[in-house]
Amino acid sequence: MVILTSSILPFSKPKISSLKRIGPHNFDILNIIIGSLLGDGSMERDGSGSRFAFYVATKNGPYLLWIHQQISSLGYAKPQIPIVQTRKGKDREFVYFFRFRTFTYSSFNWILEAFYPKGRKIIPKLLEEYLTPLSLAIWIMDDGCLIKNRGLRFSTNSFTLTEIKYLSSLLENKFSLKTTIHKSGIGNQYNIYIPKSSLPHLIKLVNIHMHPHFYYKLGLINE
Repeated sequence: MVILTSSILPFSKPKISSLKRIGPHNFDILNIIIGSLLGDGSMERDGSGSRFAFYVATKNGPYLLWIHQQISSLGYAKPQIPIVQTRKGKDREFVYFFRFRTFTYSSFNWILEAFYPKGRKIIPKLLEEYLTPLSLAIWIMDDGCLIKNRGLRFSTNSFTLTEIKYLSSLLENKFSLKTTIHKSGIGNQYNIYIPKSSLPHLIKLVNIHMHPHFYYKLGLINE
């Protein structure tokens, strides 16, 4: 697992106007954000800028704490370690989770506008430039699932079939990964699969960026 190099930026302190947070941005932070947006990550408008929100169940706490370490060390979030929070879920049972947000940046607005042009998250064409082995690893940790004896599945249910076909073509053209698209069984929803035969190549691409907690998603350890 790679630990990203600390790079404290002149606009990385709290209580600085988002209009003064204008970059240039570390490319690793863009990879992390965009990889997470392919999964469950989200962005939100905050005044004149935008910020990224991370939210995971406590069982995936090691991943979120690692993400926080990466982002805070690069100067994009407060250094305080996220703590377990609770909310009432279905049947009024308590749900335990971790959550933190990045600082707000006006120079993050282009990402928000690309992924949320009309409020719904989409897959923008600029993704081709920013999909890297690091962002691919983040996507796997966030939203990948190992299917025994079949390969890896990306839960792309929230995207349109056109967007999913575009994602599939990127995986094939940028990384030479074989992919297939299957209907998820829920309405007009589809998932991307990387077959078992392509897992060794996928592992070579992303293993250095994966948190050990998620090695099982590559079949490297038992879940």
